[in-house]
Amino acid sequence: MEFKKVITTILLELDKHNIPYALIGAVAMGFWGVQRDTIDVDVLVKERDREKVIVLIKSLGYDHVVSSKFADQFSHILKNMGLIDFLYTQREKGIIESSRTFKSGNADIQVALPEDIIGMKLDGIRNNPKREMKDWADIQSIVEIMGDKLDWEKVRHYCKITDMEKAYEKILSFR
Repeated sequence: MEFKKVITTILLELDKHNIPYALIGAVAMGFWGVQRDTIDVDVLVKERDREKVIVLIKSLGYDHVVSSKFADQFSHILKNMGLIDFLYTQREKGIIESSRTFKSGNADIQVALPEDIIGMKLDGIRNNPKREMKDWADIQSIVEIMGDKLDWEKVRHYCKITDMEKAYEKILSFR
C-alpha cells in the first residue's frame, strides 16, 4: 500500500467535505515516531458523518467490505490503495478535537494525540482480548518513545474510564 498517497487522497477528501477526523492506529503512531508494520489506515470520524463517509469512500473506488456497529472497512481494487478502516465516535468533543496537525506533502493531516491512541488501545484490550498482546506492545512503544512528554493524567483518566485502573502502573513501568 502507498500509505502517503492513500492518506493524502482520503484525508483531503474528508477535509473538502467538512468531515472532521483524526488519523489513529499504527499510521498515526508513525507521526509520533513510533514505527510498526500495518496493512491498513485507521481513521476516527463522528458517528453523525457515517453515511457521508460511506458515500464518499465508495466514490473514490473503494468497496465496503465489513460493517459493524462501531466501524466500517473498505478495500480498493488497486492494491496500492489498500484497506481503510473508519471507526465512529458519538462524543461531540474528544479525540478528533484534540488531534494535532502534521504536514504531509501539501496536506494538513489531523493525527490523534499519543495519549488518545493509548486510550483507544486500552479500550481495544478491554473489548477484544485477542488484540491484547499487540495493543500492549503498541502502548509500550508509545511510552518508550514519548516518555515524559505524555500527559500522564490523561493516561490515568483513560485507565479509569476503561475500568482498567490497575493498568496505569503497568503503563508507567514502560518509561
